[in-house]
Amino acid sequence: MLELLREVGVELPGGAGLLKFGMTPGEVLELLPPDRATHHRQCMGLTLDQYAELRHAHDAWLGGLLFEPEWNFDAELDGVVLGFGGGGPGATDRLARVEIQARRQPDGQADGPEATPVAWDDIDLFGYPAAEIVAVLPWAGAPPGGPPLAEMAVDELGLRLSRATPTTERWERVTLVGPESGGWGSCCAGGLVCAEQGDGLVGIMY
Repeated sequence: MLELLREVGVELPGGAGLLKFGMTPGEVLELLPPDRATHHRQCMGLTLDQYAELRHAHDAWLGGLLFEPEWNFDAELDGVVLGFGGGGPGATDRLARVEIQARRQPDGQADGPEATPVAWDDIDLFGYPAAEIVAVLPWAGAPPGGPPLAEMAVDELGLRLSRATPTTERWERVTLVGPESGGWGSCCAGGLVCAEQGDGLVGIMY
């Protein structure tokens, strides 16, 4: 089980250790099994200094589109993929964002072993239908009678849940934002606010 700990980080499965907000990239890599970590080159993402407006960079950061050279790696553990991000302007060298994505099986391939549970207060965020998760997470009430959502932010918990389409049964990605994300303070107050006004694709997709 990966246990999400607000203000702290992520407890890795199998006693592997605790990913703490504020860690450097080197400290995170030391904690991860070397054979499960993969480094990536810059592709579709822009770096922080290539965004004219911080709110757009913040939105890209929340969505995993911002390329941060120090954090150009992810790790696959027990059926989920972990991505990492620094803390925004002036704090890029400290862990402030952990993204956990359920690994999807290629079309036509038999289902692999069940992914390890990703738990918030013992609630498996990938293990139950999305509507049931929304119903039990504190502060996560969806508008009654409204259409299903492909993405939802729970500001008070520092959580962001998303799935490929609103009709996908379960959440497929969760982002946990920690207190070390304060480097975005020059952009806006609050860890998840910029996504309402920003556009992380500015400068990437034309």
